Parts: sequence; structure tokens; C-alpha cells
Amino acid sequence: MARLADRVWRLRESPTRRIDRVREELARRGADLIMLSTGQPGVPPPRWLRERLAELLAADDLKLYSYTPSAGLSELREAIAEDVRRLGGPSLEPEQVVVTAGGQSAMWSVAAALLEPGDEVVLVDPTFFAYPPIVEYHGARVVWVRARPEEGYQPDPEEVKEAIRRGRTKMVVLVTPDNPTGRVLREDVARSIAEYAADAGAWVVVDEAYKTLIYEGRHVWVYRYAPDSVVAVNTFSKDPGLAGWRLGYVYGPRDAVRAVNRVVEHTVYCPPSIAQYAALVYLREWKLRMEFIEWVRSVYARRRDAMIRAVEEHLPDARYVRPQGAMFLVLDLEGYVRGLGVDSEALAERLLAEERVATVPGTYFGTVTRYALRLSFVSEPEHRIAEGVRRIARLVQRMRGAK
Repeated sequence: MARLADRVWRLRESPTRRIDRVREELARRGADLIMLSTGQPGVPPPRWLRERLAELLAADDLKLYSYTPSAGLSELREAIAEDVRRLGGPSLEPEQVVVTAGGQSAMWSVAAALLEPGDEVVLVDPTFFAYPPIVEYHGARVVWVRARPEEGYQPDPEEVKEAIRRGRTKMVVLVTPDNPTGRVLREDVARSIAEYAADAGAWVVVDEAYKTLIYEGRHVWVYRYAPDSVVAVNTFSKDPGLAGWRLGYVYGPRDAVRAVNRVVEHTVYCPPSIAQYAALVYLREWKLRMEFIEWVRSVYARRRDAMIRAVEEHLPDARYVRPQGAMFLVLDLEGYVRGLGVDSEALAERLLAEERVATVPGTYFGTVTRYALRLSFVSEPEHRIAEGVRRIARLVQRMRGAK
């Protein structure tokens, strides 16, 4: 057989895809799994949006099935620019927006447009597990900066600045609200990092996937602090919940957006047309959209609080930082499992096999979360969230008793 490209193995297997395969096999056998691993919404898009789409699909209109411009429908790019402004963000021109086939495609396209072999990329430990392999695939090197739970997982601007090397650092990646920690970036932290990175000639890539899912605090628009150097990655997978329809977008300086569009053109050719029309309907109905997202936030906040209550009842020695946004709580179980010869990956495997609870190991996000699990609080109702936490406690107590 002919030889494969070595660099493809830099793309490590997605942990959530691996968990999904095991989950699907267990479900096929009839197992009742409590899903605390899922990174997608636990409620469907609004009914009014689905009804409008049904009307569109009932018409004999080829536009729903046709190629669109690689950058996305011009009407959608205009609607995105207007939506960002209405949400309190910067004023953008449609030419500063490119639509992508999901947030993952947006991340990949940005990396392909900005990175060259030998570049350095500053990542915060912990961070979303997709970033290191994407960076390494493009021949760049990851430079880690630790974010400590005792500081609310806020990155220390001075440590980030120390990691930035003029002429070597090409990109600094910030995620806010954060996956996995739910931390919302403070404005002073964002400004300090963005201004310093821009002065050093580095790009700042801001992952804003959860920008409308904030329960306490407010979203910080990093683009405002360095508009010539900030590229923002976004998705429609979380709001309004079109995860499987694969639609996202990138905004930033015109030159950067043109480069990202070139990558999109040569990878997916154009984003899915039906998803684009769905997003267009959603964004144009501003009042209904705001009512929907307010309701979603209230549902998720109640589920988050139910998870916290269960943790405090069943795992009182566990450590966590109350998530301000996003969909996850990082549960640090070091006090329970340290010394047992297991890390969070081994713990997650046993939870799935023995207790039928799906979680994501903290080791996938960095070293800070070695003994932690990322728990999603959006996919299950409150009583099942509480039961899932009780099962986690049952397993760790059993493991401790067997020591």
C-alpha cells in the first residue's frame, strides 16, 4: 500500500467522537445512559423557526438546494453583521464576515489561513481539545499558559505576554465563554492580551461559540481592542441549536477574512444552503430570537444549578468553579482519586462501563484538569443530572474502598 501522510496522525482522534461510538454501542444493547458529555444543545431550535423552514421546503424553490457563494449568502453576511452589532458588538461590514460549514470548519480555516510551519501559537491550559491538533497539523508549535482554578480560570495577562515572542508567535487563542470551564473572560484581561499581541505582530483568535449563553457577567468583544489583529470564530450550533446542520462564521479584518474564504472555497466549496436560510430566518426575527435565547438561558441555568447542588451533596470534597457561561462544569476529583493510579481518562472509561454515565476526561483539555471531568449540564433534565452526579460519587467511593 502507498504511504500515508505522516502529519494526518497529528489529528488525534476526537474524544467526543470516541465517546459517541461507545455510547452508540451501549445504547444498541439497550443501556440507559446519562449523557453528561454532550457539547450540543439539550433543546431543539424554536418551533417558529422550524415552521418557517417547513414552509420554505414545501415550495418548489431550487435555491434551498443550490450552491451558494463560498463566503455565504450576502443576505446572511449582512444579517450576521447586524446581529453582532445588536448584541453589543463591533460594527462590521458584510465583507468582514465569511460563513463556514460549522465552528470546527471555522477553526480549521482560520488556522490554514494564518499559520505557517514553525510558527508558535499560545494556548491557555485548559482549552478546547480541537485546538492543539489543528495547530500541530499546520506545522506550528503550541506554547501553553496555565489558567488556574483558584483564579477562576482567568489567564494571567503577564504570563501570556511572557509566552509571546515577537517574530515567532503567530497566534494567541482565547475562548470566551470557555470550553471546558465556562469562564467568561474579564475585559481587563482581554484588552491587555489583545493589545500586547497586536503590538507584537501576532493574531488573536477568539472563539465565541457560546457568546449568547452567559448566565452571569457579559461577553467581552475582544475585536474592539485590536481590530486589525483579531479574528473571531462563531457557530450556529449552540444558538439556535443547528449543531448537525453545520453552520458557523468568522469575522475580522478584510484581508484575514478573504484568506479564510479562500480556504473555505477549496475545502467545503460553500456552506450548506438550507442551514444558511435557517440562520437567515432566525437572525431576522430579532424579538423572537431574543425571547428564545432568554428562555434557553433560563433552562440551562436551572440545570447548571441542579448539577452544583448535586455535587455539593454527593461530592463535597470535589472542587469546581461555578461556570458563568457555556454548557459545562469542570469537576476536579483529585481529592478522591489521587493515589489510586488513575487519571480522568481512566475514570471516565469506568463511569461509562460501570455506571452508564458519559463524561469527557479533563486530560483532553490540558494538564490543569488532569483529575477533572467535563460535565455537560444542558442535555439531561435536572433529575437525571442529579442521578448522574450520584453515580459518579458511587464509583469514586467504590474505588476508594477497594484501595
